[in-house]
Amino acid sequence: MPRHDAPDRSSRRHEDPLSGRAVFVAPRRADRPHDEALQACPFCAGNEHLTPHEVLRSPADPAAPWMTRIIPNKYPFAEDLPPIGGGRREGGATHEAGVPAHGVHDVIIESPRHETSILSIDPSSWRASWGLTQDRLAACAGRRDLVWGLIFKNSGTSAGASLEHVHSQLVALDFLPPLVAASLSAAADLFARLIRQAERDRRVVATAGSLVAFVPPAPRQPMETWIMPRQPAPWFHAAGREEVEALADLTREVVARLDEASPGADYNWWLHQAPFAHASQARAVPEGWRWHLEIVPRITALAGFELGTGCHVSVATAEESARRLRRG
Repeated sequence: MPRHDAPDRSSRRHEDPLSGRAVFVAPRRADRPHDEALQACPFCAGNEHLTPHEVLRSPADPAAPWMTRIIPNKYPFAEDLPPIGGGRREGGATHEAGVPAHGVHDVIIESPRHETSILSIDPSSWRASWGLTQDRLAACAGRRDLVWGLIFKNSGTSAGASLEHVHSQLVALDFLPPLVAASLSAAADLFARLIRQAERDRRVVATAGSLVAFVPPAPRQPMETWIMPRQPAPWFHAAGREEVEALADLTREVVARLDEASPGADYNWWLHQAPFAHASQARAVPEGWRWHLEIVPRITALAGFELGTGCHVSVATAEESARRLRRG
């Protein structure tokens, strides 16, 4: 019989009363395994029984060897809970006790082999992995209880990865984080100006199809790079196949150049897109808004000044970072 005095280990979302930022309290995250404590990697082919059952796989044929699997995160900070009162969830103020952290939290296992770098993945398989990720994001966008979705990668221990086997994560939430909401107030032509200025100042690192990778004018870390389409496109999940493949190619290219310029550097990336079309917040999206992926190397540590102010200190200019990534 369950113990009635057992602590509640479900995830809850709280709101910082001063800044308005959300804080997810997720006790089960403390149970995440680390490579040194494992007898077998749960992400390797043959160990599928160690993970939750997949929600998507590539190829789709269950009799064929898989190249990419998307599984529910076993240690989520957002949980796929039933709607409150059978109705729709969207935002809502959080009180002192917090609210249930409702959403989707998946792991994208990007190789059946125990690879530790995306550069070890065959380019065609890497493209297929991004295609599967887009499919999953599109499925989340079709749910009326979810408002916004994020794709992110933690590569390396200093970037927050607990397992070295190549993987990314997908989170879809029932509210719009304040950081993303703030970006919706940008001028309609901001993204176009960012690209023009990057071209003028020689901060473009690489291009592929309709996408451009460039060092932003105020990089938080040396060699920070953004990837975005040249034309307005608020939702990555609605991108065409060529654009998805171009993003796969550019992420490989930028990571390869980062590895040359700073061998072994850990990094994070995240893909921001507009709120899902059905969400009320989607009405605030400027006409020229674009989805974009930000790659942030973890070269210098975040210290007291950064954490206490939200400001950043970088030891390299944007132009120097771009020169290093362009290989001269």
